[in-house]
Amino acid sequence: MAKSTLKPIMVLSDAHGFYHSLSAVLIHAGLIDPDLKWTGKNTIIIQIGDIIDRGHDYKAIDLILNYLQNESKKEKGQVIRLLGNHELEILKKNYFVTTMPYWEITPFRDKLINDILTGKVQAAWSGRGFLFTHSGCTDAMYEVLKKDLPPKPTAQQIAKLLNNILVESVKKEDFSHPIFYVSQSRGGRDPFAGIFWADLNELLLSHNACPFKQIVGHTMVPQIIISPDKKVICVDVGMPRVFEGKFEYLKFKNNKYKIIKIEG
Repeated sequence: MAKSTLKPIMVLSDAHGFYHSLSAVLIHAGLIDPDLKWTGKNTIIIQIGDIIDRGHDYKAIDLILNYLQNESKKEKGQVIRLLGNHELEILKKNYFVTTMPYWEITPFRDKLINDILTGKVQAAWSGRGFLFTHSGCTDAMYEVLKKDLPPKPTAQQIAKLLNNILVESVKKEDFSHPIFYVSQSRGGRDPFAGIFWADLNELLLSHNACPFKQIVGHTMVPQIIISPDKKVICVDVGMPRVFEGKFEYLKFKNNKYKIIKIEG
C-alpha cells in the first residue's frame, strides 16, 4: 500500500495576545521544543487569526509565527497566518475596538500591511477539501463571491479569490468589499457578515449553499464545534484555557481529523 504524501495539519484558534498559552500548545503538539526550535517536520500550522487584544503579548506571538514561517520551510513545513477581525479593524483604522496601546498601533499596522502584501498573512487557505477563514463564508457572502467564480468552484479557487480581494483592498486602502462587512449581530450596519465578522450562529444557519466545508474561529466556544452536517468546524475554544487544562486543537492526518485535548 502506497505511503500517503499528505502533510499533517494543525489548526490553532484565536491567540489574542496569550503567547505563553500558544507556545504551550505548540510544544504539546510536538511542533517546537522549549527552546522554540521547529520540530514539526513537514507539518502545516494554520493560525486562524486574531493575535491581538485581550492578552498583552501580541508582539511575541507575531514574532514567533514569523520565525516559524521561516524555520518550518527548511523541513518543508508551513505556517499559514490568517487575518482576524481584530487585525482587520486596525487596517480600517477603527482603533476604538483595540486594547493595543495607541503608540503601538501604527507600527503594527505598517507591519501588517507588509505581511499581507508579501503573503505572510492571508484572508483564506484551503486544504483537505476545507476552506479556512477567520469567521466563515455564509450563503449571502457566497452569493457575492460566486459572480467571480466558475460554476462549481473548489475551496482552493475561493481562497485564491479572497486573498486577491484582500491584497487589492489593502493596496487601495478601500475596505468596502462585502468580505469586510459587519452584520448587526456583531454591532455593524451591513446586511450580512463577511468572512471576518460572521457569528457562528449566522454561519451554522446559513451555509448550505456553499459547495465546500469550512473551518473557522472567531466565536469562542466551550469545545470544538462540528455542525451536524460536518460542513462547519469552529476551533476557537479560548487560548487562555490552555493552563486550565480545558483546551482543544484540531489535527489532520491524511484526510481524517481528530480533536486533541490538553487536559489538566
